[in-house]
Amino acid sequence: MATVSDQKGQKPGAKLNAKKSARERAFEQIDVRAELDRLENMLGELKIQYEQHFLGIRQLAPDELHRQVKFQMRKLLKAPFKTSAMNFRLRAIESKYNTFYSYWSRVNRQREDGTYARDVFKAEMHEKAMAEEARAQTSVGAAERGMGQIFNTYKDALEQATGRKHEIDFDAFQRSLIARAKDIKEKHGVKKVSFKVKVHEGKVTVQAVGKNE
Repeated sequence: MATVSDQKGQKPGAKLNAKKSARERAFEQIDVRAELDRLENMLGELKIQYEQHFLGIRQLAPDELHRQVKFQMRKLLKAPFKTSAMNFRLRAIESKYNTFYSYWSRVNRQREDGTYARDVFKAEMHEKAMAEEARAQTSVGAAERGMGQIFNTYKDALEQATGRKHEIDFDAFQRSLIARAKDIKEKHGVKKVSFKVKVHEGKVTVQAVGKNE
């Protein structure tokens, strides 16, 4: 049985196919599902890189990857022949991108104004570290380090002697030693009091020694 054809021997669908634009024929070659997967992965990576940039891990903003994401999204938004499910997924990705983009734009403005919370926090931590370093160089800082060492030595010795953990309040421990030092200075007329942890017959104590040096 002969096939149905037009006067020039072409099948009925041939003229319809001939009328398709080059852009439509090009899009027919696209695996939309795979391209959606690629777009979603790129957007996830872009989010990570922006977060790293805002945290100072990455010096430069991920502008090139951002450009690629926008290009991929525009390409898929123009692609015909998407199923309703694919179209819904694409719109969901677009909505997610718009949310991220608004956040990135806001953070960039805050960074430029010096009001971004993480940048302010980092600056405050830097200033605090510098202040602590400067304090450590003073006699007060040296006394604080010494008190911390005595506390750790006493706690470790006590736990080893008793075979169990002990919760000791550092502030209370420090106040007790300061009071003892003041009392020894007043009673014995010494200028300096040092402390040493001693363990004798399983008993752990902190011994105070007055000096005039």
